[in-house]
Amino acid sequence: MTINQKIEHTFNALKKVVGWGVDKRVTLSLAGYYVILGKEFDESRFKEIEAYIKKRASVFSPLRSYLHPLFVATIDAGGLDSIQAVDLLLEKVEALKKSSFKVNSYTYLAALLMSDDKEAWPNEVDRAKQLMEDMKKHHRFLTSTDDYPYAMFLGKLDGDTTVRAESMNRYYQELRNHKFYSGNELQWMSQVLTYTSQNYEEDLLSRALIIRDGLKSVKIKTSVAQYPMIGFMAVLKMNEDQLNDIVSTYQSLVSMKLFSWYKESALPIALGWEMRSSKDTYTTAAISMATSLEMLLQAQQAMMVSTIAATSAATSSSNSN
Repeated sequence: MTINQKIEHTFNALKKVVGWGVDKRVTLSLAGYYVILGKEFDESRFKEIEAYIKKRASVFSPLRSYLHPLFVATIDAGGLDSIQAVDLLLEKVEALKKSSFKVNSYTYLAALLMSDDKEAWPNEVDRAKQLMEDMKKHHRFLTSTDDYPYAMFLGKLDGDTTVRAESMNRYYQELRNHKFYSGNELQWMSQVLTYTSQNYEEDLLSRALIIRDGLKSVKIKTSVAQYPMIGFMAVLKMNEDQLNDIVSTYQSLVSMKLFSWYKESALPIALGWEMRSSKDTYTTAAISMATSLEMLLQAQQAMMVSTIAATSAATSSSNSN
């Protein structure tokens, strides 16, 4: 099947389970999530995870909120036994809570990015916490709980968190000077640009501007929701052929009736489809949800299922260039 056929097939299967009460853009994003990760949607397993979450999680837990389908899909795609996966996630959240992380949806997303090795948790949590503190030195009011997932993801990388935070700030300021709008999405983009190096790289700024202007030239919106994706295309140094493939897939998707009113939902799926051969896609896809969670909370987003799946291909992409 083509990607269009796979998206439509998975969307219809998901809709039967999640119901019409879930925003269509969320269901579209979930469909893209399964398709990009090459996972067949299993209704019985999905329902099994749902049932166990309801048994384990409190009434007011984010796991049982309207974000429920998002977490179920992420746990489902992880491949672990459903009971084991839910229990492990709750343990990770508890570890974050004990280290003074405020518990909300972003905390659960950060927990999804922690390794399954419990012995590694203290170091991972401490590094994430330190990176948050270093980021606050530059953006005291902008840095908040919605940065937890990126702090966890980037904190696990080698390097000095102080230097990484300084580079993030410089990217942020330079991007503002080139007509990128201030806000959470621009902060996420500046964080993304430090993925391959803790140090500031002038070349990445130039690449980001070229990609933004290139997307505009083919009439693809580059609103704030797309900022992190532009960041990934830049930091992975995607070549012209790769970028053209993303545009072609995007144009194919928006020709579908499903995307008639949700064209912005197509770009993250198109990017993910281009990077679908990358390794560790489950881990990296989890943080992509954090990237767009702000829009999800407003029921106006498409889950950026594979934006960060691209990160695991950074090395191979750079080598090929």
